[in-house]
Amino acid sequence: MLLKFALFFHIMSAVFWIGGMLFLTLVIVPFIQTMPDPATKSKIYQTVGRKYRTLGWIAIITLLITGPVILYTLYGIAPSEIFSAKIHATGFGRALAWKLAFVTLLVISSLVHDFYIGPKAKESPRLSRMARIFGRSNLLVALVIVVFAVILRSGGF
Repeated sequence: MLLKFALFFHIMSAVFWIGGMLFLTLVIVPFIQTMPDPATKSKIYQTVGRKYRTLGWIAIITLLITGPVILYTLYGIAPSEIFSAKIHATGFGRALAWKLAFVTLLVISSLVHDFYIGPKAKESPRLSRMARIFGRSNLLVALVIVVFAVILRSGGF
C-alpha cells in the first residue's frame, strides 16, 4: 500500500511540476510577450512566478521524499545503499546514478533560479535573461530526468 501511495504522489508531483514548467514556457511567456507595457510584463512574471514557485517546491519536496520510498519498497535499495559500488556495477545502478546527478543539478539550479535570480530579474535585463535561461534549462533537465525514470523502470542500461 505504501508503494502505491508513493508512486501516485511521485507521478502526480512530476506531472504537476513538469506540466507547469511547460505551461509557463509554452503558454504564459508567449502571451506576456504580446503585451506592450514592460511594467505589466514584469508584474505578471513576478506574480505568476511567486505562485508557481510555492507549488513547484511542494512538488519537488514530494518527489524527494517519495523517490527513496519507491527505491526501497519497489527495488529493495535502502538510502544508505544508493552510492554503493555494488549498486553502480549494474545497468540499473548506472541509470540511477545519472538520474540522481540530474536531480541534484536540478534542485541546485531551481534554488538559484527561484530564490536569487528570479526575484531579482526585474532589476536588470541581464538577470532577466539569466532567469529565462535557468528556467528553460531546468525544464530540459527535468525532461532528462523523466527519460532516466523510464530507463530505470525498464531495468536500466
